[in-house]
Amino acid sequence: MTPPAPDPGVVGARLRLLRETLDDLAQLRGATPDRLAAEHLTRAAAVRLIQVTVDLAIDVNGHLAVGVLGRAPATGRESFLLLAELGVVDEATAERLAPAAGLRNVLVHRYTDIDLAVVAGAIGRVLDDFPGYVRAVVAFIGRG
Repeated sequence: MTPPAPDPGVVGARLRLLRETLDDLAQLRGATPDRLAAEHLTRAAAVRLIQVTVDLAIDVNGHLAVGVLGRAPATGRESFLLLAELGVVDEATAERLAPAAGLRNVLVHRYTDIDLAVVAGAIGRVLDDFPGYVRAVVAFIGRG
């Protein structure tokens, strides 16, 4: 059976939410671990916005993988790696994005105490990497 093609409406809706989330997160660019420690609401906002960004990207990745490859990724990390197989991004970009899934899991499930230096650093990485991710997905959908 042929997999259904990715639905541009589904992808577009998630990418719009992702862009809005990145806009909100941009207000926290440069937040230090000390600020995150002192400002509990700022810390909560940073953690939640990073999580939502990664969740939305994983949803998009899974939708594309199922729609093009006919299989769902087994993990969030794999969902980013499948982007290279799909031709959405190159392998180096997929490898750079993939650890975001692990960070998301740590933030959501609190496997360990959350290292505020990691959160502070992640704000910049997410803001630097995910706009390019959005552009790459938009370009990929536009080719279809």
